[in-house]
Amino acid sequence: MNDEPYGGPDYYMRLLVDRVPSMLAYWDQNLHCRFANRAYERWFGVNPGNLLGTSIRDLLGPALFALNEPHMRAALAGERQVFERIISGPDGVERHSLAEYISDIVGGAVRGFLVQVTEVTQLKQTQAALRREEALRHQVEEHASHLQTLLSERTEMLEVLAHEVRQPLNNASAAMQTAHRLLRNLGQDLVIDQLQRAQSVLGQVQSSIDNTLAVAALLARPAPIQKTDTDIDALIAVAIGDMSESERARVQVRRATATRTAMLDMSLMRLALRNLIANALKFGPPASPVVLRISDSDDPLALLIDVTDEGPGIPTSLASTLFSKGARGSGKGSGNGLGLYIVRQVMQLHGGTAEVLSTGEQGTTFRLTICQTDS
Repeated sequence: MNDEPYGGPDYYMRLLVDRVPSMLAYWDQNLHCRFANRAYERWFGVNPGNLLGTSIRDLLGPALFALNEPHMRAALAGERQVFERIISGPDGVERHSLAEYISDIVGGAVRGFLVQVTEVTQLKQTQAALRREEALRHQVEEHASHLQTLLSERTEMLEVLAHEVRQPLNNASAAMQTAHRLLRNLGQDLVIDQLQRAQSVLGQVQSSIDNTLAVAALLARPAPIQKTDTDIDALIAVAIGDMSESERARVQVRRATATRTAMLDMSLMRLALRNLIANALKFGPPASPVVLRISDSDDPLALLIDVTDEGPGIPTSLASTLFSKGARGSGKGSGNGLGLYIVRQVMQLHGGTAEVLSTGEQGTTFRLTICQTDS
């Protein structure tokens, strides 16, 4: 137990007002102090006992008194006052304060006013920090909006450029195919060989343009993607149709499921499948088959598409970065390193996976797992 004797009500009242951090005081009609708690010692360096009878002008000084005097006169007129002020203490520290003057009215006459001054420096600092954060957030949002506008403009320009470049290339490709058929009927084998080489180069240029534009579109594409119920056979046919006429016959489709449709984004999945088929045709021996196997799984519920070639397999040095942007082999016609990167990005947008199922001297199999659940 505490050995200190208990005091009466005055003891506890004084204990209370001296322990609170706010300045509490009473000033009469002549602006002389009649009561002050110990907080004045911390704020002004003045012993509260020495304040009794002191003028508030002497305590505050001329400058601060001039600022506060209108509020004092209003309080002495019976009007409650609440205002903020910055007060410099004896230690030179500036304290943000919230002051309140409460009129003491007895029998309709104002005898003086009560003062309560609370330090709100930390609150002001927090508010200032919040304002800076809000301003920074607004700046970031404006910057993001500006970047999105630039990205949209860039994508639009790329699409215009693509149209301007693709159309002549498509016309040239169609003309070459017609010339190929005519020359074959005439038995012009030497010319046909040169024409096929030109068609191959043209196909590589088209593929490079498509992949470059696809990466730009994927980066600007909002998520999530819009999936629709898509005919699987139509998807496969369109992806194979993107190959050159001379290579299409190499692609063999094998079905291991009766499933006819799947939920996916047709344009994106066509892009991914096109890149896998093109890679398989490119790295497999000339005239060797490329097998597309369609199956499904129950756990997870997904459509599976395997693409298998008879090439020499993936080099060990490339295995860890195979799906990264810019990853490509050192062989002739290895491309710009965007094909498998696009495949991985498309599958991630679908919530699925792209993986190497097997690779070796007998060939490589890639698998696309297209999930059919919301998760």
